[in-house]
Amino acid sequence: MEQRELKSRLLYAPRKGVFYWIKPPKAHAELLGEKAGTIQNGDKPYNVIQIDGKKYRQGRLAFLYMEGRWPAECIDHINGNSLDDRWMNLREATVTQNAWNHKGRKKKSDLPMGVRLNSSGRFAARIGLNGKQIQIGTFDTKQQAVQAYSNARRKYYGQYA
Repeated sequence: MEQRELKSRLLYAPRKGVFYWIKPPKAHAELLGEKAGTIQNGDKPYNVIQIDGKKYRQGRLAFLYMEGRWPAECIDHINGNSLDDRWMNLREATVTQNAWNHKGRKKKSDLPMGVRLNSSGRFAARIGLNGKQIQIGTFDTKQQAVQAYSNARRKYYGQYA
């Protein structure tokens, strides 16, 4: 699909992050003027729109609509909310950059992301970068380790932290 075809079928409201049908599917003429898409749940929920039997993530369609091309790799939701497809919340990213601003993973411990309790009872902070673990340091308190990890995120991940 190209930008021209997309714009002939859908209208994107960039401030709202919503698409509306201006040429709905043939079997659904009643959708004219209605909000397009549904929420698809998986590991993370995304707004998706089906066009000619193919499902597209709405953030990718917004990028095509606004930029005239598909993103090279990913669309990153700046605020971490995968359902917020406002243009100001979307940016093109590599797969690696897109992974940098995740909010955390399910862990066995209660400790924040990037912090572990080592065998000596001190808190160790580390961060992943380009497939490698970087040891930030060990600290007497959890708060010190969390601060060191936060500083490292800003240093290594920049705007994607």
